Amino acid sequence: MRLIRSAIFTLVITGVLSASLPRLAVVSIDFDEFAPDSVILGEVFDELAESGRFQLVELGEEAFMNTTPDSLINYIRTLAANQGIDVFLALEILYPEESDRTVFRNDSLMTFRTISVDVLGRFYSSTGTLIGTIRNTVTREEVLPYSPDRHRLAVLSARELASRAILELFPIEVTFIASDSEVFTVPLGSDQGIGNGTIMAVVASSSGIPDDIADYQQLRSRGLLQIMEAGNTQSTARLLSGHLTDGGTVIAVEQSAPAILFLEYNGCMISYEPGAGLDNDDTKLSNNIRLGAEMAKWGLSLGGGVSAGGLEHSSIIGIDLQAGRRIPINSPSLGLRLSAGGALAFHMQDVRSELLSSSATAISVSAIADATMEYLFSGHLGFQFGVTGILGTSASSWTVQEYTGQVRDAEPDELYYTELKHGPIGVHAGLMYFIF
Repeated sequence: MRLIRSAIFTLVITGVLSASLPRLAVVSIDFDEFAPDSVILGEVFDELAESGRFQLVELGEEAFMNTTPDSLINYIRTLAANQGIDVFLALEILYPEESDRTVFRNDSLMTFRTISVDVLGRFYSSTGTLIGTIRNTVTREEVLPYSPDRHRLAVLSARELASRAILELFPIEVTFIASDSEVFTVPLGSDQGIGNGTIMAVVASSSGIPDDIADYQQLRSRGLLQIMEAGNTQSTARLLSGHLTDGGTVIAVEQSAPAILFLEYNGCMISYEPGAGLDNDDTKLSNNIRLGAEMAKWGLSLGGGVSAGGLEHSSIIGIDLQAGRRIPINSPSLGLRLSAGGALAFHMQDVRSELLSSSATAISVSAIADATMEYLFSGHLGFQFGVTGILGTSASSWTVQEYTGQVRDAEPDELYYTELKHGPIGVHAGLMYFIF
């Protein structure tokens, strides 16, 4: 993406925040006879219209420009004068790129075909000045025979481009007086494109050199807020991270969803059945390290993690995906995250027989529900701890490989554990880092 800051770009952003929304038109440019059609223009049109930040103008047949790069600017200026258009989005589809690769898999050769469809968007002002450019790529790969639907991929790529452009090229920006409460009012609403769940970064603003220590304190305002309830012209926001000084002037700029990285200890009781000739059934604590990431958007929490650990003679690698909601308790430092999802665990254990050339392996799946407390002791760094409920299958079908290469089911006298099962409760605690 190439972004050109200019005075005209500033005027466009200012127009978004005014009562009179800028008039925007979507056009198709046909430099190489592979251009967006009416379906693609319609998808982009709908995506931009849903943002509420523009007044969309339909051009009909005039939206299809079979012209050269040199005459494009003149064509745009003419349309702007005749239709009263402030901003143009000119779409171009590049020729799809295809490539094949052959791999050896499951004792046979398989050929995969990869196709990539690039859509390029250029934003122009009414005078033909380039405001910014953005490019989006959609890639798909399938086993041959594969006949990709290039038009469908172009539609997906164009719609994603429009969605990204709204945030990357036209973020909403507003200046207001901050309060030191955890919930406050922002002078923006749905009329300006703000919706529930919108994330905005906040930083202090100064019109000159501070006169006293109080003015210096107001310059320490910095943080991340989320719109909790959007009205027509103003919204209620809650501080997710940072601190705002009462009475200070701040600037809030819309940005994408923040991310949380975490590294934590994860402990879970595992019941087991021993192999033939070993001790009786018992339960042991499985100690794991979990690395994960989550995104916070629309007031929700979406993410997952990878964990590794296990028991004596056994190791476990797990992958989990969860979705839920973060509930502020004492914003911005303390919050409760409630989520649920699923987990897949890959079990490996040592074998007791010297006639086997591999470890024994098995897979289990689980449904999980999690309650986690989050505490930020700085603007970005924090601590989290929680409890997880687990309901899943047991790892009881173990596979081994002999030195001859034969893969077969393991016998009970070859294993330390004939069955392993998580649950029903696990605990976890560790550090988290808030990225925004």
